Amino acid sequence: MFIAYILGAFAFIGGIGLTVSSGWLITMASTHPPILTLGVAIVLVRFFGIFRSVARYCERIISHKAVFDRLTSLRVQIYSHLASQSISTSSIVNSGPAVKSLVDDVERAQEYQLRIKLPGASAVLALTAGTLLGWWVRPETLFVILPVSLALLLIVPAAISRTSLPAARNIEQRENEYTKNIESAVHGVIEARIYGYLEESYLPAYNLELEIKQREISLIKSSGVFSFLANLLIGGSITGSAFLAYSLSESRELPAVQIAMMIFLPLVMFEAITAWYPNLFGSGKLLASQQAVDELLNQENSVSSKTPLDQLVENIECRDVQVAWDQEFMQSISCTVSRGEVMVIRGNSGTGKSTFAMGLLGLLPYKGSIHVNGSELSTISNLHQLIVGTVQKSHIFNTSVRENLKIANPTATDQEIMEVLKALHLDSLIAEMDNGLDTIIGEFGRAVSGGEAKRFAIARVLLAKAQIYIFDEPTEHLNEEISQIVMEAIEQYCRSAICIVITHSDWENPDKTLTLVR
Repeated sequence: MFIAYILGAFAFIGGIGLTVSSGWLITMASTHPPILTLGVAIVLVRFFGIFRSVARYCERIISHKAVFDRLTSLRVQIYSHLASQSISTSSIVNSGPAVKSLVDDVERAQEYQLRIKLPGASAVLALTAGTLLGWWVRPETLFVILPVSLALLLIVPAAISRTSLPAARNIEQRENEYTKNIESAVHGVIEARIYGYLEESYLPAYNLELEIKQREISLIKSSGVFSFLANLLIGGSITGSAFLAYSLSESRELPAVQIAMMIFLPLVMFEAITAWYPNLFGSGKLLASQQAVDELLNQENSVSSKTPLDQLVENIECRDVQVAWDQEFMQSISCTVSRGEVMVIRGNSGTGKSTFAMGLLGLLPYKGSIHVNGSELSTISNLHQLIVGTVQKSHIFNTSVRENLKIANPTATDQEIMEVLKALHLDSLIAEMDNGLDTIIGEFGRAVSGGEAKRFAIARVLLAKAQIYIFDEPTEHLNEEISQIVMEAIEQYCRSAICIVITHSDWENPDKTLTLVR
């Protein structure tokens, strides 16, 4: 970006040089100078014309590449940070403002570099060069150019920062609230329409929309005032330079070339200001976006320092465990399950069976203690290698059968994949597919039925070769025959591991049963 700052300034300086040298050429031509003098002037005009275009082109390439590289790096950083978090942060990440931060604010934060800092730095360098050029042409020009330059670079931006910037930041905050209100209004819109309170649910968002509109109008008016002031200063510098040139020519012999350069210089040297100011008025939004991104990145991980567990897992012991997404609702759970055992968890809907499973998988924080071979579960760094499980609605990716299953075990061979599919009676389905294991199942598993998708998710877990398996409703919505097949496959693959099954259905001969109550 520093190189882009220099090139951006060079583009404006090239514009100054082009205009001033053009004025010099026209003025000199009227005096019929030697052809060599005209040749030099023509070369300068061509040079500055080409120089300006090349500098602007290179500035655009370098600055945009730098910004896109930063954007890519920032997104990777954000997603890596979020991936390391507990799933308990998903309620925050899935909120409207967080989604807005991930999609919109990340880009707008980089726009601050491109739309504010780059033209601002270029303007400082360009006006410095213009001021030095004015001093070289005629030192008296500093009486006009220098105060205007300082006002446009320091005083006016400071005034904008005190007024327009907070206003723009406030609009950005209101837009975040608007996102929340829209999210809230859309959720349950069918019920709202049925029971007649749809307009009432939209009312907070509508009121915010009107408020944002009024604040935008106010910001535009404020921007108009500052734009008028900036143009007034620029126009005053041109008028002042012309008056200064006239005064000097009255009191002494002033070459026509100097008069032309004194008038042309302020006419063009403030071009950088006109490119910078329009974006400066809305910089509060960009700064608010940067703040939102920083807050997302600074979301602390609640997980403490961890160490790997390299032993063969012999047992899991839970003592007074409570797991919750937000507010606590489930009664404390105490149980022990050992290697080679199948423990079935039962209970009415809402008692926390799936939530308890999320705690065992290390995806939700918990109170109490969960010991794996005596080590606290929350301190085990390689937990994902020890324990795997399914949720009620496991995701089927829009890719091949093979890739869907190898997510759990990237080193699995086709033979191992076919063995687990055969255990779940899915091998005949693969045989009917045109491309076998290379067949694309389809987005959200649409190329297969719901029961087949469930069995594919179970196959993925069984292929993982873990030491602890958790299955959440593995036989739900399956007929009796397929349910029996699934039970047999799970017991076959988990006979030397710890197996925990959450189910409302019958399960043959479990070693232990845990019933949860709310």
